[in-house]
Amino acid sequence: SALYLFATLFNKGIAFLTVPIFTRLLSTSDYGIVTTYNSWVEMLTVGLSLALYMAIRTAFVDFQHEKKSFLNTVITFTLCISVVAFLIVLLTGHFFTGTMSNILLFAVIQGASAALLMDYQQYLMMDFKYVSRSLFMAMPNLMATLASILVIKYIKLEHLYLGRIIPTMCVYSAWGLIVLIDVYSSHRPQIKKEHLKYGLAISLPLVLHGIALTILSQSDRTMLTFLIGADQTGIYSLVYNFSMIAMVLTTALDGVWLPWFMSKMKEAAYCDINERAKDYIEFITMAMFGLILIGPEILKVMAGEKYWGGVSIIPPIVLANYFIFMYTFFVNVEHYHKKTVGITVNTVIAAGINIVLNFLFIPYFGYVAAAYTTLASYLVSMILHSIVAHKIEKEIFPNKQFLVPLLELTVSTVFYYIFMNLWLIRWIFAFGTVAVVAVIKRKKIFAYLKK
Repeated sequence: SALYLFATLFNKGIAFLTVPIFTRLLSTSDYGIVTTYNSWVEMLTVGLSLALYMAIRTAFVDFQHEKKSFLNTVITFTLCISVVAFLIVLLTGHFFTGTMSNILLFAVIQGASAALLMDYQQYLMMDFKYVSRSLFMAMPNLMATLASILVIKYIKLEHLYLGRIIPTMCVYSAWGLIVLIDVYSSHRPQIKKEHLKYGLAISLPLVLHGIALTILSQSDRTMLTFLIGADQTGIYSLVYNFSMIAMVLTTALDGVWLPWFMSKMKEAAYCDINERAKDYIEFITMAMFGLILIGPEILKVMAGEKYWGGVSIIPPIVLANYFIFMYTFFVNVEHYHKKTVGITVNTVIAAGINIVLNFLFIPYFGYVAAAYTTLASYLVSMILHSIVAHKIEKEIFPNKQFLVPLLELTVSTVFYYIFMNLWLIRWIFAFGTVAVVAVIKRKKIFAYLKK
């Protein structure tokens, strides 16, 4: 847990701390193009992997003595699909103009490399190889970030956004090659029919889920770019990246929560799960509470004045990320019972709502509309997943666990907009509230620290 937290803080911290650098090196338009490209990479990562990394979780139970062979099949199949996708884009590149054709090729290469890394990291996590997984979590992003800064700073490029895209693609490709070397050093490339059939049965319904999830999280940026312009995408993306502060905690803790949750589900230890979940939710709620209230000042440190208009959408973006955190509780229940079709249906519905709302409101309200449509879509997603999860397991994650935290964040949001221009009042309220909660919960906090 400690190492995962460090690796995640390091990984996300690099991305967060370099935001002020890239927002000053790149124009809002260049920054918007980079974030749009990243959204393409995320969709390609899911599509090229066919979400087979999700099958690795259950393979550690059903193929416990063949887990390395199973990984080999997953890696080899992912590589084959990636080669086919690259050839298709290469042959159809003449349909695109300017640098768009090259950017699509870069996106396929980086997406394929990221897919291989996801497969491998999932294997390392389930095998409790936390040192290796932490290395693969932190190093690619660090190296890509440093390389991008050097290229943008010292190499004259016709388009500055290429200085961020090309080095990142090259670094991830190198790490993807390391995965291939490591996997194939002990076993030659192979695709076992039994393993592939098992993996696809679990993962194929999740491919559409993964793509829909990426659309849900990234379509707003792509649509802003094409409906309004990359300038607004840049401002919106900055605020979205700002929310990484709280997501660092959830990402790090999820690496420990998930294996523990799976083991407790096997024991049907629902009381233990609910008790720990309550503490987990309270902790993240306080982090989000504070983030909303002190957000404007952090944002102004992160970027120049041309991005400051984004302070108006901090609460909906942070709340959207909070709903992401909450619905993962229910999705984990669905995953455990292999109800992947239901996961996909719910995510597709939420993604569809997001796209429709974006088309209706972005042309009129720009990035402000994108923020609130994202919030609405994630709220719908959380509700749908909670309904399905409670049909499967009625005793787990009662809705009342989420009502008080939501009320607390609603209060912080109202307080934020009333005192948006009075930073001292917001900061006193934020730190005062967190301090009071810490005093009330001090016995439980000390108990956790002692453990």
